[in-house]
Amino acid sequence: MLNKDNILMIILGFLPFVMVIGNSMFIPILPTIEMELGINSAQTGLLLTVFSIPAALIIPFTGFFANKFGRKKIILISLFLVGTGSILSAVSPFIGSTEASYALLIIGRVIQGLGAGGTAPLAMTLVGDLFTAGKRSKALGTIEVFNGLGKMLSPFFGIIAVMIVWHSAFWFYLLLVTVTFLGILTYVNTDKPTYPMSIKQYRNNVKAVLTKEHKWLLPVFFTGGVILFILFGLLVYLSYEAEMVYLVNGMTKGILFAVPLGVMTICSYFSGRYIGDDVGRVKIMVSSGLGLMLVVLIGGMLQHSFVMLVIMMTFFSAGAGFLLPCCNLFVTSNVSKEDRGSVVSLYGMVRFMGVALGPLIYSQWMYNEWWMFMYSFLLLIGAVIWLYVGWLALGDGDSLSTSPT
Repeated sequence: MLNKDNILMIILGFLPFVMVIGNSMFIPILPTIEMELGINSAQTGLLLTVFSIPAALIIPFTGFFANKFGRKKIILISLFLVGTGSILSAVSPFIGSTEASYALLIIGRVIQGLGAGGTAPLAMTLVGDLFTAGKRSKALGTIEVFNGLGKMLSPFFGIIAVMIVWHSAFWFYLLLVTVTFLGILTYVNTDKPTYPMSIKQYRNNVKAVLTKEHKWLLPVFFTGGVILFILFGLLVYLSYEAEMVYLVNGMTKGILFAVPLGVMTICSYFSGRYIGDDVGRVKIMVSSGLGLMLVVLIGGMLQHSFVMLVIMMTFFSAGAGFLLPCCNLFVTSNVSKEDRGSVVSLYGMVRFMGVALGPLIYSQWMYNEWWMFMYSFLLLIGAVIWLYVGWLALGDGDSLSTSPT
């Protein structure tokens, strides 16, 4: 039986779910949109970019507004914007010319992205506010599980939408956003402004936090962003390989994506439960996750086959699942409550920039597979070195504690 804490964790989990499927669900739909609207592949790709970039850029400002006006209020406004953008996108095919339909679709996607930027980062901030110690790590693990579920299920949602009519995906998205809105409205009872400040004070506060904590904070930011950059880039590569080379499509393609992303979800849940508030366990999970992902990328340089690619994606996703809850815990637990909103927002921006740029960059890299895996390896080894140097730079009294503050 679900208690109040578990219900709250699930509701907060829907916030990253909303953000993730806002792009991932539409990847399988792009060829259909291209055909139906008579546009080119660059224009269809822009439908992902105009969601991702506004979401990433608005994330730091959501921390400021959440501190000033209250986290719950900003989340509700964000969900309202996502819903509004969904309606505009859903009705875009019916307004007349192809140019007008495409323009309205772009506008709708921009509004969706602006709203999505205020969902997942504030979910992690609320977890830091509402839970402590072991419950906090469990809640963060739950958030990462919903993040993984969004990645795992979104291709199925998109494929089902294509089987009905492509713009039905936006109506489904609207339904999900509405349910989340009502859940936040009902179950999240904290909405008092937290340490309100001017934009200048907010900027100075962020600068002060980064100056004080940069030794460990910036490596964690970079690592989280790099992992998602590589993961989403390799998913695009997997999608092209499956459909264009091996002629795997439809529900079979959805199942193909569900395997690695399902493993990532399971590993995220295990990692969140395992680490608790034990710094030693956190370091074990970080080392295991990074080591597994590096081995996978080396394997990608040595062997090219479809089966091997699926296996590598599965193990890479497992490594990401081990590591990401640890990054989340570092960010939410090693800063004071008044700084948490701004720090988590910056972390969310870096993560989502990884999500936004991965597909764009890997769509160019994937034409030379060996160098694609080499670039990925070099990025990840850079993250490993920076993270390790960050740990060494910390004094005995500055250990990466996970104590609630």
